[in-house]
Amino acid sequence: MKKKLFLLSFLAVVTIVLFTVGCETDPVEHCEEEEICDGHEVTACCTDDNDDITCVYHYNGKEYTEDQLDELSEDLGCVSTSSVVLKSTDCGMTIEDVKFKLVELMELAHAGLRNEQEIR
Repeated sequence: MKKKLFLLSFLAVVTIVLFTVGCETDPVEHCEEEEICDGHEVTACCTDDNDDITCVYHYNGKEYTEDQLDELSEDLGCVSTSSVVLKSTDCGMTIEDVKFKLVELMELAHAGLRNEQEIR
């Protein structure tokens, strides 16, 4: 009986120690925000959770993955549908222009994440 009580006590102490001294670290996150066109701000965030890196865009309360650039570009609503583009207007961006700006924004988020990782 004493042997079982000792083993149960030992197991309880080991369990408590394992839960309080875990090996997990807090995820590292870096975000960049930029105005893509006419006041439409997009945030790109990259998170490293124990070498599991995920990157997403945030716009208007919605989250987009890097594979959803077409959808995000359309939701921004700053692509000119006219074939005539006036130089004086900001709405003369093509879908390729918007995608390029979004890719650049994500590259900034990736670079910032790498910098954060080096600091830690």
